[in-house]
Amino acid sequence: MKKTNRQLVLGSLQPFLFCVGMYCVVLIFSVFICTSIYRTMHSKKFSLTMEKKSEKSVMPVATTALVTSFK
Repeated sequence: MKKTNRQLVLGSLQPFLFCVGMYCVVLIFSVFICTSIYRTMHSKKFSLTMEKKSEKSVMPVATTALVTSFK
């Protein structure tokens, strides 16, 4: 059976169309992943947790005296 011109064109474009399709799928998934990370980082619960951690990370007076003596 002889292939028609249309079949030859679609056959030669198949790798290109596959790459374009995979690019679109990956782009959509990356947008979903990035937006979920962004929403997690900017949620109220996350910001409250970060504020509590920053309050706990205050250096003791003796440690700050040692750090300033090395300058």
